[in-house]
Amino acid sequence: MSDFIVDESRFVLKDEDTVSFFPEEYKLACGITIAEKEDETDTWQLYTSKDGKHYILAVTSFLHDKWVESKLLSESDFQKVLVKGQDIYLVFSKTNKRLVRLTNISVHKSLRFALALYSAFAHTRNLDIESNLRDGIYFEDKSLILPTYSLVGKVKDKALFENCLREGVEAENLATPDGINDSLSFVYVKNYLKKKFAIKLQSEPLLESGEAVDDFMLGQNTHALIVAPLVLRAHYQVFDTTTDKYLLVMDKLWAEALMSTSLVSQISLNTAPIAGKIYYVYCLSKEFALENMDDRFFCLDHENAFELAQAIHRTRKIVKSSDLTKALYVQQLGVLLPEVFSEHTEDNDGALMGQCLCEGPFAMCPFMEDVNENLVTVASNI
Repeated sequence: MSDFIVDESRFVLKDEDTVSFFPEEYKLACGITIAEKEDETDTWQLYTSKDGKHYILAVTSFLHDKWVESKLLSESDFQKVLVKGQDIYLVFSKTNKRLVRLTNISVHKSLRFALALYSAFAHTRNLDIESNLRDGIYFEDKSLILPTYSLVGKVKDKALFENCLREGVEAENLATPDGINDSLSFVYVKNYLKKKFAIKLQSEPLLESGEAVDDFMLGQNTHALIVAPLVLRAHYQVFDTTTDKYLLVMDKLWAEALMSTSLVSQISLNTAPIAGKIYYVYCLSKEFALENMDDRFFCLDHENAFELAQAIHRTRKIVKSSDLTKALYVQQLGVLLPEVFSEHTEDNDGALMGQCLCEGPFAMCPFMEDVNENLVTVASNI
């Protein structure tokens, strides 16, 4: 029985049932109507909007004050409302981005998701080194894990990360912090992914965590720092930053090949010397999907599924013989950036779109059959 582990966080008792902060279908001044409650504790409640487009995280002044004091969030991230005589603070996220308890996350073998999660740990620990993240809320929009300061026992960050990569009925790792060995480093994550899923990263990061990159941000003085790599491919890399932007770093050969096809514009690119070579850099909003078609991460709904279908169709018209199965989807540009441009391919774009809709891993399915069929038609109709 010495190996038997009990997760006491699942057995924390409350004096009474939690009462919803909001009356049924409460309409905010911004026009969003708060509808279904997805999750709750005594200090926070998670809702979805009536139109299904937004998550609304509602927190008490206790969490608001803690998060602002620690600089995890700023006052501008919140909307304050007075409801039932109590001040409630709201944080919003689109439902195609995750806002969920850390303990409810399952990475599903997505390297993109695993690295995004690591980035959230790294970003959080740059701001708050002490707090227990076991009861935290993963806030994808800000690349953060927001601690909720409950009384559950501390678990080290490595164990929390590993728990999100569990499969089937694997036991939860509840190892407690043990000093320096608790830190979740990129090297540890890389080695764990190789051991767990036999995933080997294609290249080493060109930029280091903490590196200042304002020079790459097209003149924006944001004090941007690199947090972590999100995509590491042979000709390009994607990095998370401390701002609301991603950085796409492309080698000269690939970037100039893309510009020759009109998939990207010379005007929007910046050049930078990195490790003695010239690279092209694209600054892209975190609001949009930026992922590989063979390592999908972004949640699909009807609207952005249609945008993906259009992007596949648009890309195929520009580079007819390209292989799109491993291409980088850049939703902000409305195109896919293929790694191979001239190799003849028999790939079926409709089948690729259908796979995105039905297999996920993070597609919001099932769609209505006629919508699903129409989107496949859009993608494959050249």
